[in-house]
Amino acid sequence: MKMAFTKQLSVGNRAIDSAHKEVFGMIDRIARPIAARDIAALSEAFDLLENCLCVYFSVEENIARALDFDFTKHKLAHQDLLKIFRRIKDELTAADNRSSEFERKDCIGYLRDCLIRHIKEDGRPLKMVLETHFYDFNP
Repeated sequence: MKMAFTKQLSVGNRAIDSAHKEVFGMIDRIARPIAARDIAALSEAFDLLENCLCVYFSVEENIARALDFDFTKHKLAHQDLLKIFRRIKDELTAADNRSSEFERKDCIGYLRDCLIRHIKEDGRPLKMVLETHFYDFNP
């Protein structure tokens, strides 16, 4: 089941929200190779997910810099999130992985939960700063 991006997950910035949606989409795409136990495709899907995460991190950092927001703590949270995703990739792509079908499917939920927690908890200080800056992309 695909993740629905809700208004509660919005940080109030279209570029960051769009990057979040992209990451959720990449997480959803991992489900197929997990179900098929296709290690090569799963490894490739995780590589794409990692690239998507890095693009999101860059977008967020650039916006934070433009707002003169101290990004040090948030950057550490990004590194922690990336470590979690890499650990899951390593576990699922290990040659001796004998996880149950439930465990494999549950990792998608865990990845989503990690991203949601990052957005809601780690992103709270940046969201508060973003809420004080009105912008409009329409001419």
